[in-house]
Amino acid sequence: MNKLLLIAAMAVSTSLFAQEIKLPDFKNWELTEISKLGYKKETLFSQMNRDLLKLTNSICSNRALVWAYDFKRKQNIDAGKIFMFFTEETGDVGLKTWWYHVSPIVNEKGIVYALDAGFPAMVKKPLTVKEWLKQFAHREICKEIKASELDLVNRMFKGSVYPTRTQYGSYECYYILTPGGYWTPSSVAKGILGTDETGAQVNYERDEIDKEEVFEACVEAATSPLGRALGGGKKRCEKYLGL
Repeated sequence: MNKLLLIAAMAVSTSLFAQEIKLPDFKNWELTEISKLGYKKETLFSQMNRDLLKLTNSICSNRALVWAYDFKRKQNIDAGKIFMFFTEETGDVGLKTWWYHVSPIVNEKGIVYALDAGFPAMVKKPLTVKEWLKQFAHREICKEIKASELDLVNRMFKGSVYPTRTQYGSYECYYILTPGGYWTPSSVAKGILGTDETGAQVNYERDEIDKEEVFEACVEAATSPLGRALGGGKKRCEKYLGL
């Protein structure tokens, strides 16, 4: 191979490698590179189901799990999730206080994009991680949580905002990227730690999405509390999910 061909081959190899995104804290779980399957982030975003789910009256973790499942069953895409944890400085949203928010994520050509279809008036397109964090936290100084940072992981069980100052420095929000099968913050903590909030051993790995959890999330996201009490949503979700 001559020098020019060798350089070209190395460039292609480097380009392909750069497009892979693995999540090393989850057994090197890998986000599907959607362009290799012929998909664009904008198309996927536009096709996300917004009719079955009650966008303005549902929990983000329920919507995100259904959408991640949709990407897998419809396009064979292993989508991930981004969980963001607010601090006392960033958690006030109008009259509410949020302690976390979550969205599906995809990998397009080596860049992670959040596909957050739950806020049509505010989010009209896929957002980079930085853009998504700024959209919801209105800040840019955010720390990515690593599995080895056990104190930050354990806080996922608490259901309250994170501190602005920890041993890692001062931050206005925190976030972690996970496989798409992790439903809630506590499920992420259980998956990383191998224990529940009491310290009891659990086996909660979600390298694949659990269908029963998706069904439960769908029913919660597709109905009001009163509707669920009356049994609403079950038949619609069974039909939609093919259960």
